[in-house]
Amino acid sequence: MAIDCGKLSDFLFRRVPDWDRELSRDRYPYEMTYIGLYEPRTWESFTGTVHTWDRISVAMDNDDGCWDVMNADNFTNNNCNQQDMCNPTRLEIGWGSTRSTYGKFHRDYKTKPFCLDHLRHVEEAKQQLAAIVEGLKELPDQIQSNFQKLLALRQSDVIQVCSQANAFPTVTVSDSIFTNNCMRIALGNANKIPTSKLSMQYLNHFMPTLMYKGYFNKKFLSGKESMSPAGKFTIMTDIQTQQELCNANPALTGMYQTADFQKGGKFFAYGVMSGCGDWLFKVDSQPMRFLHLGSGVLQRVRPYQNVAATVGKKPQFDPLYENATIQFSHVYARAARCVYTGDITSVHPDMPFAARNLMGKWTWKQPDAFLYTDPSTGAQCTFYNDKKNRGYFLGEFETGMKSIYPEIEMWVLHLREAQPVADIPLAATFNNPAPNTDGTYQKLTPYNPGCDTSDEV
Repeated sequence: MAIDCGKLSDFLFRRVPDWDRELSRDRYPYEMTYIGLYEPRTWESFTGTVHTWDRISVAMDNDDGCWDVMNADNFTNNNCNQQDMCNPTRLEIGWGSTRSTYGKFHRDYKTKPFCLDHLRHVEEAKQQLAAIVEGLKELPDQIQSNFQKLLALRQSDVIQVCSQANAFPTVTVSDSIFTNNCMRIALGNANKIPTSKLSMQYLNHFMPTLMYKGYFNKKFLSGKESMSPAGKFTIMTDIQTQQELCNANPALTGMYQTADFQKGGKFFAYGVMSGCGDWLFKVDSQPMRFLHLGSGVLQRVRPYQNVAATVGKKPQFDPLYENATIQFSHVYARAARCVYTGDITSVHPDMPFAARNLMGKWTWKQPDAFLYTDPSTGAQCTFYNDKKNRGYFLGEFETGMKSIYPEIEMWVLHLREAQPVADIPLAATFNNPAPNTDGTYQKLTPYNPGCDTSDEV
C-alpha cells in the first residue's frame, strides 16, 4: 500500500470547538526492574563483537575417608620397614578451566519524521510535543530492562518447572528452544508444562542446592556478597504471587517488620518490598507470561497492545496478559552476570566522529537527506533536508551480557491466575417490603412544596 510521504507529520490532533487547553497524559507504569540489577561494565572499543573467557576451577578432594593407619612398631635402627610410614599414600588434587564466549546485541528505535513547517501551523503543537517527548524519555529504561530480562533467561542453564506431578522437571536452555523472534519457547513436550502455583515449600526445596552452587559466595549459611543480604535469597515475581506466598505463611512473614523495607530499614537498599522466611521479594511489574499452544510450546503475551487512538496509536492493557496462567519468576543474584554497554572512543584526532549514547538516550537527527521506511507497509520515502526543517529522534541500544555464574540463579516456570474472588452471600434472607398504597416506597417531598414531585420512587 502506497503512503503519502508529504503527510507523515500528520500525527498531531487539530483543535476543535470548545477545546480544553489542558492536556492529560498516560499514567501507565514502566518496567525498569532489571536496570542496575547486574554489575554494569563498558565494552571496550576495538575488541571485536565476541569475547572469549575462561573460568578456572579447582577439583574437590572427594576423599574416600579411609586414611592409612600409622604404625611405628616395625622401626629398627632408624630404618623404615613399613611403606605407610616412609611413603604414605598420596592423593592428587586437580584443576581445570571452562571456556565460554559472549557477544553484543544491537537495536535502534526511531520516531516518525517531524517537519517544522507543518508543526508551526498546528494549534498547540508545542504542548503536544512536550507531552510526546516526555513519554519518549521513559522508554529507554523499559526497553533495556525487558531485553536484559529475556537475555538472562536465554543465557541460563535450565528452566525449573513447578510441577507436583512430574517431580521437579527441568528444561535445558539452548538457543533452539526460543523461536518466532523469541516470542515462543519450545519446552520439548507437554509434560514440561507447569502443574502448580509457586509455594514456599517449592522454593525452600532448592535452598540447599543454590547454596551448594555458590549463591552466598563460598559460604553455606550466610553471605555478604552482591545483592543478597546475609542468609537471604531474593526472588523477582509479580505482586499477587508475592502476596499469596506471604499470606499463606503468616508465621514466616512475621519474622519481618514493615520498617525493614522502608527507607533506612535493613533491607531497603536491596530494593525488596517484603519477606517470608529465608526469602526476600522484589516485584517485577511485567513478568514474562505465556499461553500454552500445545505440545509444550509457550506463546509469550505482553501487558499492552497498541491500538488505534483518535490520532495515531495508544497502549491498552490486555486482559490476555492478566489472565495468562503460566509465568516466570526469577531467583536472582547480582554476582551471576554483568552487563556491558558499548563505548564510542575516538579513533583518531583528525577523525572527529560524533559522540553517541548507546544506552538508548534519544538524540535529535536532521541530516541533509534521509530515507524513511514505514514500519507497517515497508514503503519508503526519501526526504531531502537541505532546509533543515525535518528531523527525528533516534535511540541506539548496544548491550552485552556475560553470564559468569548462571548456576546461582533459578528461573521457575509456574502457574498463576488472576486473584479469584468468592461470592459472599448475605447471612440472612432479605425480602422487599410491600410498597405503599399508591405503589411507592418513599415519599421524597422537597423542601419547596411547589417543586415537581412526579419522580417518586
